[in-house]
Amino acid sequence: MGSRADSAKGKAKAEAPAQEYFQIPSNFYQADELIDRDIFLYYQGQYLLFRPRNLIWKTEDSERLGHFGVRVLYVQAGSRDEFYLFLESNLSRILDQPKISKAEKTQILYETSQSVVSQIFNRPYSPEGLKRSVSLIKNSIDYLKNQENFQDLMKMASTDFSEYTHAIQTAAYSICLARQSGFSSFNDLSAIGIGSLLHDIGKSKIDRKILEKKEPLAADELNELRRHPEFGYEILRKTRAIPEQAEMIVLQHHERPGGKGYPYSLGQEISQFSSIVSLADCFDSLTSDRPWQKRVSPFKAVQMIRSSLVQEYDQKLVTQFIRTLGIK
Repeated sequence: MGSRADSAKGKAKAEAPAQEYFQIPSNFYQADELIDRDIFLYYQGQYLLFRPRNLIWKTEDSERLGHFGVRVLYVQAGSRDEFYLFLESNLSRILDQPKISKAEKTQILYETSQSVVSQIFNRPYSPEGLKRSVSLIKNSIDYLKNQENFQDLMKMASTDFSEYTHAIQTAAYSICLARQSGFSSFNDLSAIGIGSLLHDIGKSKIDRKILEKKEPLAADELNELRRHPEFGYEILRKTRAIPEQAEMIVLQHHERPGGKGYPYSLGQEISQFSSIVSLADCFDSLTSDRPWQKRVSPFKAVQMIRSSLVQEYDQKLVTQFIRTLGIK
């Protein structure tokens, strides 16, 4: 009887997911806040329990860490995705916490955003992922009110293109450009932020060989790629988890005021929100390395957008974008 019990315990232990340690700022918790994870110190090659979960963080805890010069702590999670869910659940509090440095806040926001977008692209029909995007954009809108925060986030911008980094960077550009252009209501900024974050979700239905091809696309491949705005719109219409204006951005983000865009060549009928995201999308694409093209500098990208070779964007909006970027 005893051996069976021991065997069952051993099997349960073997099947338990391995826990990894992940770094958080030492100022993650403040006085009187509930600790929702075991907190560890790293000392002489070992992780030592500093404070267990379900206790209240005390002023003395912060003082002790400061006295010994401790800058980082650790929490356990079964995977990196689980760790990012933990950060995401605390994101609003993290961004509002004055004792956490701006650099640490920006890093957490950027990495958490990548986790959210990754889930969305891997499971595009999941309402859960889309709801996470709404919460993420709400936090981003508040954080990006500060121009310095925007500049810090853009310093982290990856020049190696991926759907995840491109979505995050396009959303940041779009939110700040919208604010620079006079949009101030939370509903407007939220729709623009969500639409820009999800603008390429339709690419989840495109063959990876087409998306990653280094050579020029054949006519049929190009036609397939150009269906991604419609694919994205269809996905979002089925889930109905985001504002209708955001859905329209996904459908129209490759339309151009001059009528050369797709899928419908709308011209001046394109919405203002879509125009903003379209410009931000183009800029981030130009300043990122793609399989078929090398990136250009931000200054060169602005020159290309303003040049007679393009002439696809409202020049007043381009001027507002230049102000947003701080390029002179």
